[in-house]
Amino acid sequence: MKLNELAKRVGKSVPYVMTLQKKFGLPVCKDYPVGYAVLVEKLIYLSICSVPDKEIKSLLSKEKKLLELLKVDSLHDGGLWFESMCVMKSGPQRLLLSGYDLGHPVDCPIVQTGLDSSDREKELFQSSEMGASALKELQRYSEIFNTVKVRIEQELSTVDDALKWSLKICSMSRHS
Repeated sequence: MKLNELAKRVGKSVPYVMTLQKKFGLPVCKDYPVGYAVLVEKLIYLSICSVPDKEIKSLLSKEKKLLELLKVDSLHDGGLWFESMCVMKSGPQRLLLSGYDLGHPVDCPIVQTGLDSSDREKELFQSSEMGASALKELQRYSEIFNTVKVRIEQELSTVDDALKWSLKICSMSRHS
């Protein structure tokens, strides 16, 4: 989809989407995959829930790094591998932005390594070392993930109140 279609899909203007791309370092391209729109929507939702940009950037970079350590990037082609894989799914086993299912809870103290299904050159580190790196990154990701969840939970009543208020305002304007 083109940029104007992406903006329409996420319910925002083209300048808004461009600002979001720049703010979070998202790639700019001619054709955007559906997953890219899902990622943009999630970034918008986090912003609505008053999650600071710094935490969103941290979550984004840690999630990408974790998926690279798990070699999930090898399952998707090109520079938009992360954005392409994003789905609007959530749950205790799923990463927040991509929706990737880890196969175990995000805050689990273990990680399954060796999931690479593509041919690659011999790794610099052994699988056990890669597992240790992935586990460390999962722990780092889990910390920021939990911080973000707490912020969202703290903001839920305000977002709910704002939605109720907005609906009253909109219904008043329809009846006048």
